[in-house]
Amino acid sequence: MLTAGLLLLFIALAVLVFLATGALTGADREESDVVRRIAVYSVRSRTPEQIRLTEETASRLGDSPITRSAVGLMSQVARRGKVDRALDARLEQAGFPLRPGEWMLLHVSAAVGAALLLALIARGRPAAVALGLLLGLAAPWGVLLAARARREAKFLAQLPDTLQLLAGSLAVGYSLPQAMDSVVHESHPPIRGEFNRALVETRLGMLAEDALDGIAQRTGSKDFSWVVVAIRIQREVGGNLAELLTSVAGTLRERERLRRQVAALSAEGRLSGIILAALPVVFAFYLMLARPEYIDPLFTTPLGLGLLAFGVMSLAAGGFWMAKVIRVDV
Repeated sequence: MLTAGLLLLFIALAVLVFLATGALTGADREESDVVRRIAVYSVRSRTPEQIRLTEETASRLGDSPITRSAVGLMSQVARRGKVDRALDARLEQAGFPLRPGEWMLLHVSAAVGAALLLALIARGRPAAVALGLLLGLAAPWGVLLAARARREAKFLAQLPDTLQLLAGSLAVGYSLPQAMDSVVHESHPPIRGEFNRALVETRLGMLAEDALDGIAQRTGSKDFSWVVVAIRIQREVGGNLAELLTSVAGTLRERERLRRQVAALSAEGRLSGIILAALPVVFAFYLMLARPEYIDPLFTTPLGLGLLAFGVMSLAAGGFWMAKVIRVDV
């Protein structure tokens, strides 16, 4: 009965993760947060009360009362822990259309689900539960960081062509907001989504420079922040903005070429770091399945717990050192 109950709980958590994954893949088909918030300014819009109720009750994980209650509870935990803003910024940088409460619910579900799965496989051994919790807590952060890095790399790869398009639009007589509109129609994600948001902000009264600065803050791109600084200086002292953007685009294109060359040269070091970091975890999982009596003393004896803590700290220090060695700033 206990095994059946754990299996049913794991199936329920798996369904929850599946629904969340479907929500992420279908996010483009849903109404964006920006559109929902500014819908009150349109002619055929919903009332402010409807918008407020939609923001409070809607969830991408589902509209059932249980889901809304769980998301609300996690949102309160995030606000009380003062991590909601930082977590929201990270989710926005990664391009995940989730609120902090929804992400924390998925995070907890992944940890519990991984622990239950390994507990069922290893027949309830404490070592399997501990390893499952560790993997369930670390894996979502790894996915978030990987998505953030991938989105940032894609943004930087598209940035030179985007600046060239802005310069061409300005050269033919467009204003800066009109040039941004041409980028929205001609570019691809994630550039298109970021410039679309900045364009909406300019139409609501924000200065174009401030809207572009918001793109730099959301993406964490130093290159684009330099572009915004150049546009601000040009607006204050005058000059040909089209030529300025063309020059900056050429510089960023050379930086991107150098960045790709460095990434190719350091690929072997990054692969070695991934293998060395994953080897202890994979080997521990193998021992839990093949010879669990070999690894149980690590979790049941004081000496084993001390050695386990020392091993985790050594692995973290080695991973940090190797990450610093193979990382080359361009």
